[in-house]
Amino acid sequence: MLIPNKYENIDDNLLVLGAKVISLLKQKPYVIEDLFLQLNKEKGTKKGKLINLDQYFNALTFLWLADLILYENFIISINRNDTQTNLFNSR
Repeated sequence: MLIPNKYENIDDNLLVLGAKVISLLKQKPYVIEDLFLQLNKEKGTKKGKLINLDQYFNALTFLWLADLILYENFIISINRNDTQTNLFNSR
């Protein structure tokens, strides 16, 4: 679920997972499998339950649709394009 509620674990939320993905991608671009392993390695050290592939791909899809990440040749990187168009600045 995208919007958190009081009955779910906040660490499993799509927005929180997306924030963790962005923080990793700010350091360097990752191959899609390596990013998944790095996320699970960080969650495993905090003794939380690991993320599954559905959660991972949902977070990547959300970030890609929001135009925050780029995906080319199995490499995921952060989108650093500052000249993005939006509804108020359409061409």
